[in-house]
Amino acid sequence: MPASPGHRERGVSRKGGKMALAVSEEMPFASTFVCNKSESVLSVIEKCLDNGLGSCFVIEDDRSLIGRITLDDIRHALLHGTAIHDPTIGWHLANTAAGVAPHQRNDTDGEVLKPVLDPTGRLTGIATDRSTEPVQIAKPHLTRHEFRSMLDAFISCWISSKGPYVAKFEDEFSQFVGTRHGIAVSNGTVALHLALAALGVGPGDEVIVPDLTFAATINAVLYCGATPVIVDVDRTTWCMTLEAVKSACTSQTKAIIPVHLYGRPAEIGPIADYARSRGIAVVEDCAEAHGARYDGRLVGQFGDVGCFSFYANKIVTTGEGGMCLTNSEDLAASMRLLRDHGMSPERAYWHERVGYNYRITNLQAAIGGAQLWRIGGTLRRNARIAALYHEALRGIPGVRFPPTLPDEYEPVVWLACVQVSAEKRLPIMHAAHKAGIEMRPFFHPLSTLPPYNKYARACPVSLELSATGINLPTSSAVDEQVVARVARVFHDVLG
Repeated sequence: MPASPGHRERGVSRKGGKMALAVSEEMPFASTFVCNKSESVLSVIEKCLDNGLGSCFVIEDDRSLIGRITLDDIRHALLHGTAIHDPTIGWHLANTAAGVAPHQRNDTDGEVLKPVLDPTGRLTGIATDRSTEPVQIAKPHLTRHEFRSMLDAFISCWISSKGPYVAKFEDEFSQFVGTRHGIAVSNGTVALHLALAALGVGPGDEVIVPDLTFAATINAVLYCGATPVIVDVDRTTWCMTLEAVKSACTSQTKAIIPVHLYGRPAEIGPIADYARSRGIAVVEDCAEAHGARYDGRLVGQFGDVGCFSFYANKIVTTGEGGMCLTNSEDLAASMRLLRDHGMSPERAYWHERVGYNYRITNLQAAIGGAQLWRIGGTLRRNARIAALYHEALRGIPGVRFPPTLPDEYEPVVWLACVQVSAEKRLPIMHAAHKAGIEMRPFFHPLSTLPPYNKYARACPVSLELSATGINLPTSSAVDEQVVARVARVFHDVLG
């Protein structure tokens, strides 16, 4: 993916045990970490978004540090109208102690972004200190690109499911994955339901699902009145296999939902070929695997329909949102009809089928399009974070990493994962919580959850993975210092 306009690499050095970002003399004042007191509010918002910290330093023309401004400051001023009446950030400076810089007020404790100053108070560098910052499991990184697109959609007043960004996002995402049609919807769960409904899945039909997955997978089957058939997952891929599918198929099998779990592709090529030979539909659940490949092809293009989620913690996000991808003209038309109340696109308020309100908004699609533009950088960032965890945790007894996959599998990192013994997982997560670090366990097996008790199967691999797996923080807020804090938690518990 191309770099953002105006992008410059920052030198990184160590200073006092912190990550120090060196600011060279040639570095322009357009750096995302600093703004001039005369800059506009919109410009400052973009800088605070782009740097991922939500704040930047305010300086004079000679680089003398005046103070800092945060997105929270701007939000407050926008809500009260202050930032509207003064087009610069003068309103903010008027509310701070005049002429007293942060290094003189001793008010930077707890701040991630810290100034590096010379004796005269001129800004010579910037440091990030995440030693005490609360760390979320995931956090969307929204930049100037999402902000500008969203503002454009907002100002146009096309804020519902009508508007140019919806079709644009559908076209661009389907092109990214390599399918002919994209149908954007309100979330990933309804994407699965819409796909099954368009395929005619209903009472009397069986749909094969993996035991280790988020509940939306099986819920979509139950929404249709069909019967879910649960299968165990593979110990290496963590996903359903062709062998499991073959053993579960009956004369009533109508569809299969392979889930590409935690960014790891299922054995989707052989599964899709087998299903096609049996006249069985395949609906890929790609909610956690944007950009993953099997045998050189992106997941989402193997099945009859590929379903994606754009929830706030996903690789591409629209806040809430999802999409169905297909190469079938008929399926695409059916899903579009069902998405909009079953209403004919040629005849207003004429309902041809019982449909649903599963539409995405133009505002959401505007954000999604900008996110898609940056997906290459997001995937590289997540892979780099996973590599940092591997380096930091590999010497700690009892920590296991995701198994290496055969060559035809090309996973992506959604959330970095590790496994530990079942008896140690809860102590690790409790210790992490005390340290201000959010971790999450793997999903519960469907067979262990009360609503699906009647469909439960013996799935020992799923049960073992669920009891031992941990998701680690994976976002733009994770750097070497955060990884070191995570490693310290594991070391303190495991020795």
